[in-house]
Amino acid sequence: MRRVGLATVVALVAAMIAVATASATRATDTVTCGGDTFTLTVTQTSNENSVAWGVGTIAGGSHLTPTSFSFSATDVSANNTVLFSDTQAKGNGNGQHNQEQITCNGTPETATAGDLGIPGVNPSDVIEINFTVTAVPKL
Repeated sequence: MRRVGLATVVALVAAMIAVATASATRATDTVTCGGDTFTLTVTQTSNENSVAWGVGTIAGGSHLTPTSFSFSATDVSANNTVLFSDTQAKGNGNGQHNQEQITCNGTPETATAGDLGIPGVNPSDVIEINFTVTAVPKL
């Protein structure tokens, strides 16, 4: 089981949102768009507003330009209780609205609440982190 910190998960979800030149790093994640699975390379940083809505690169030169992100953290051990979730939409939901868009889902990540440092939750509870991105594809 791949263990990730909450900050890392949020960084992956927001990787294409928040990009800082001085502290930017590259990361990869797997997304499934329709029936196709891609390894996506994104730039991530701890600075949340530097270069918003950056492009995710797919091997071969294709890319996805994000228009919205959604994520949730669910306590699987407590009857799938959603602990928190959020959605951000480019241009108040109007970003690139005249272009064809696809919805892609990330591979769910799991860790214990203790590993993630989530307060008020049994540290041994299994937490699942899910994210979805809506994007304009150039495939």
